[in-house]
Order: sequence, then C-alpha cells, then structure tokens
Amino acid sequence: MPQNVQQADFDEVLRKPSSNKTQAKRFLAQYSVPYRVENITLPNKFELKINKKKKSIRLIDRTDSENPRIAYAVDIEVTNETIHHKSCTQVIVWASPRNEELLIGFPRKIFNHLLQSYVIMITDKQQTPDGKRFWERRIIQALDDEHYVYFCTKNKAETDLQRIFKEDDFFEIFEPMGWGNDKQHQHKLFVISLTEL
Repeated sequence: MPQNVQQADFDEVLRKPSSNKTQAKRFLAQYSVPYRVENITLPNKFELKINKKKKSIRLIDRTDSENPRIAYAVDIEVTNETIHHKSCTQVIVWASPRNEELLIGFPRKIFNHLLQSYVIMITDKQQTPDGKRFWERRIIQALDDEHYVYFCTKNKAETDLQRIFKEDDFFEIFEPMGWGNDKQHQHKLFVISLTEL
C-alpha cells in the first residue's frame, strides 16, 4: 500500500500556527475526552484527547490557554476488510516541530499502544518519507520483539501474505517491492501482528 508522496495536505494545515490553532479549537469543541496511554507522562498544560468516534487522537498544548495547539495528531481506521482480520491503520500521523523534546519516542509509544489494543497494524495507502522511515523502524522493532511481520499484496480476487522473518530480508527483498511512486503501490502493504495470520 505505501505509495510514496512528498507531502500530505494535513502536514501543511497542522504546521501553520493559524490553521493549527483553528483545528485545535474545532477538535476541542467537538466531543472529546481524556485519553490515557501507559508509559506516557505529560507535562503540565499538555493533554491527550480522543474524539467521540475513537478515530482521532490529539495531544493538545495548552501553554497559551486562549490559543491551544495540536502538538501531535493521529487518525486511525479500524476495518475487517483489508486482510480479513480486524486491523488498525494510522491514516494521519503528525508531530509538531516545536515540541521536539516532548515528542521524542511519542509516535512509537502511540503505535505500540494501538498494536496492543488492536493486535494488527497495517500501513496506510500513501506515505511521506517520514512515514516510510517510521514504518521501517516499527518493522525492525517488531522483528526484534518476535512479532509477526508480513508483506501483503492485495487485489480484488485475493490477498497474498508473505511472512518476513529477518531484517536483512526486509531491506533486501520486501522494502524495494513495498514502496514506490506509482498508484499500484497502494495495493501493497506491510502488516505487524501480535498473532500469526
């Protein structure tokens, strides 16, 4: 699934202070509740929230109480359709460059939390270079943790899962097949699972 894209629309919206603040106020005005993730301790004036539909998680920076900002954003999709098992895909992941110290390791902790919650995580259809590097790290971590890692080719008729056993195989064989610049790569994906598929 990972088709390479240079920049995602949400990156520009969240990077600009004016539109970021607008998005933060909109998110907070909708029904959102505190969200807790083990191993994440937040400093004062930061809070982790999830929306009512449990599809959007935001780390809100309330340093300026009148103008909260989004410091971290992730949207998720949960489906049974992609590989015929319930799975989770992060469709938006964004981290603010202004909160670097706080956010070191934060996306990894959220990903691991989602993996523990949903058991199966799948790459999204399009990824920026940052998204690709993030997934490369998650795959290496999953292999080190002895989780199940798969390369999947999906078409209308069938889904082909190939297990990846070693980091060398991932980089030598599967990484070149998995990411590319054309639309056909939206039908190729990587899967990390806590159980064998």
